[in-house]
Amino acid sequence: MTKLVFAAAIMLVLMHSGCSRNEETAGAPGVPAVSPSTEPANRDTAVKPAAPQLAIPPHFVDIAQSRGIDFTYFNDEVPDRFYIPEIQGGGVAWVDFDSDGWLDLYMVNGCRLVKTDPNQSEFENRLFRNLGNGHFADVTQSAASADIRFGHGVAVGDFDADGFYDLYVSNYGENALLRNNGDGTFEHVENHAGVADPLWGTSTLWVDANADGLLDLYVANYTDWDPAQHELCLYDKSFGYCGPRDYNAQPDRFFLNQGDGTFVDAAQTLGLSAPKGKALGVVALDLDNDAKPEIYVANDMCANFLFTQSRPPIAKLIESDNDHLFLNLASVAGCAVSERGLEEASMGIACGDFDRNGFNDIYLTHFHQQKGTLYQNQGNGLQFLDASRRTKIARHTYDTLGFGTIAFDYDRDGALDLFMTNGHVLGSQHEISWMRPQLLQNEGAGNFVDVSSACGPYFERRLLGRAAAGGDFDNDGDLDLAISHLKDPFGLLENRTETGRAFLGLELATANRIPPIGGRVIVHHAGKQQMLPVMAGGSYLSSSDQRLLFGLDNKASDVTVEIHWPSGRVDKLVDLEPNCYWLVREGQPAVRTTAAQ
Repeated sequence: MTKLVFAAAIMLVLMHSGCSRNEETAGAPGVPAVSPSTEPANRDTAVKPAAPQLAIPPHFVDIAQSRGIDFTYFNDEVPDRFYIPEIQGGGVAWVDFDSDGWLDLYMVNGCRLVKTDPNQSEFENRLFRNLGNGHFADVTQSAASADIRFGHGVAVGDFDADGFYDLYVSNYGENALLRNNGDGTFEHVENHAGVADPLWGTSTLWVDANADGLLDLYVANYTDWDPAQHELCLYDKSFGYCGPRDYNAQPDRFFLNQGDGTFVDAAQTLGLSAPKGKALGVVALDLDNDAKPEIYVANDMCANFLFTQSRPPIAKLIESDNDHLFLNLASVAGCAVSERGLEEASMGIACGDFDRNGFNDIYLTHFHQQKGTLYQNQGNGLQFLDASRRTKIARHTYDTLGFGTIAFDYDRDGALDLFMTNGHVLGSQHEISWMRPQLLQNEGAGNFVDVSSACGPYFERRLLGRAAAGGDFDNDGDLDLAISHLKDPFGLLENRTETGRAFLGLELATANRIPPIGGRVIVHHAGKQQMLPVMAGGSYLSSSDQRLLFGLDNKASDVTVEIHWPSGRVDKLVDLEPNCYWLVREGQPAVRTTAAQ
């Protein structure tokens, strides 16, 4: 069936967001008349901004092809068909699946949406093992880690606490749970575990939500789009992808770990359900410093969710019986909609203490000409303010459409910077779809400056950027970036920035051998302090390195580490040697896991 939606040509740029005429559409460019063949040949020839003069210039090099990584996400885009899954992309995960101390890479792939051929092995997900010498090897077949479905998201977590990381993959259709056997192989256990959710899954994460020492599973779901009932939308004289408002929302799932290898959906029981959510991003971390994780969900053209176990004064403004463990406070916390009260197309999430007030903030990537949004945590009972304009983030992101985003300190100055992948959703045939990635430097005084043009050749390319995950694959103390695109090969950006400063790396685990999601670490050094959260999820469809990286002065002495565990315990560590990684288990001495750099 064809659905005719007559609108001005200016609205084509906003069709994925579903914006109405009353929202911010002024100045949106029209769509160029490009025939639907391949991507525009001149997509990298636009004028590039001059590189800023920086004390520590960022330096990133795409080394994927030269290090053995050859992968391009298959999105099954067919000209003039406009199936929405084509434009979502696939995630990437950093995971040390063989416990050798080196981060490996798992990449989610798509497949044929209309399965005319039952053999689709060419489109399987891929696992690349880090060989420890800067190179990777494809071990998908020997590890039995493939999943041949139309994949989107991936989460890393040791759900059975056997010391080996497992993988959960969300798909358009049934999801997959790959249990790590501990011998370099995986097995599919999603049906036995009860987590083969048939809805359209996007981002997902592992978190111990009820403090029973077992990792539970949050699965963000999108809409009820069905190829059997596919519709096209007509914008002036051109057909295109219909937006999320043309479809019904699907409920998110929260699978509670039973401790015997099985799970039950407890979203309703725990209060982790809300109406009208078309979720694309999810993150779990402590936002009010009570050592309990909040779960924040980024929704596409719907109000975002903030699920919390806390009951701050603003909770009285919500009509609720408060009988559930979690309560959605986003609407009264100031982080559900834009500063103008508009529901936005939220995709990726990056969290951290950007203004260094001791509380974690929330950054969201958004649709073209909606701006990226920085919800600044006021530190007074889960109350946030949209600081996007004051921090200059709005200026730098208004003309982009962002997806994956990573908060990290590229120059080791103690202030979190922001990386973003960008790319429109009009389809690869439109020149406007292809966008450059961005790196925003946090100047430390509440302002961000776009330093992308100083980062290297990758940042000069116009791409259809989607997923992004940060991980220190070479254990040298700076974060490298794994990036999935549409139509272009996978990117691995090695961070070669010369800072002249030291670092301290920490890997944390509870007595139950799970990450202490909801905890936080404060490092005191040189009269200053830095705080980083222990969190799960974030970015878009992806899983990042869960180790924490702190930048230190080049004379790294007199460093005190303060670890706040979800149990309420606080450990203080002193005299940790810098320029290496340390493993800290709750209540035990720190153990160095890498040699000093």
